[in-house]
Amino acid sequence: MGTSKNVAKMSGTIKKHIPTIGKIHNGGGSNATTPEKQEGMTDVLITALISGLTNVITYTIDELSTPIKGLAGNEGDQISIHEVGHNGAYSGIAPKEIRNKTDHVAQIEKIIKKLKAIPEGNGTMFDNTTFIYMPESGAGHHDPQNQMPIVIMAGKNSKLYMNGRYTRLPFHAMEGRKTLGNWYTTLLNAYGNPMNHYGDHDLTMSRKKMPQLVHIKQLMI
Repeated sequence: MGTSKNVAKMSGTIKKHIPTIGKIHNGGGSNATTPEKQEGMTDVLITALISGLTNVITYTIDELSTPIKGLAGNEGDQISIHEVGHNGAYSGIAPKEIRNKTDHVAQIEKIIKKLKAIPEGNGTMFDNTTFIYMPESGAGHHDPQNQMPIVIMAGKNSKLYMNGRYTRLPFHAMEGRKTLGNWYTTLLNAYGNPMNHYGDHDLTMSRKKMPQLVHIKQLMI
């Protein structure tokens, strides 16, 4: 059966959960602020998950080229994330405060609260969801690529061993260090795709002949 027919069969469910998009977004939303655009995209994302259009979503909320407009206190500014990263201030507002107002966490909270309110099986949709929040690059501006902070929010049926733990692995090129390749390998193994390694190897660790294969054991049930 074609994709269009599958979607047509789901039209009742989609209609039930379709969000009410604010009038500010009419005609492409050229006057919408950045937070309003993020809010609208979050609403669409939630609907796609709840209605069953998809089970996996990648949400790039902004990047260096995204102009940030309409923040409280900076309504007249078009803020460059890159300039803020170099400690640039706008309209007398310090860069740290601007970063705090560029609030990704508010969108994450909205998604999780909504999924917790939707019944699924013997629990909620969030019970069967793993939410991964990570930067596009490592720690620091013009990062050294030797650290990668990742926040994982997982429901009770997650196949990863999370349970409110903070896990810090050894520093780069130290014994026991793991890479992004190991992280992706862990996800694949946890969810039914066993393999020794996914992705490229770290050259520094290769030169030191440090093991890089298999998943991260600390995160496996």
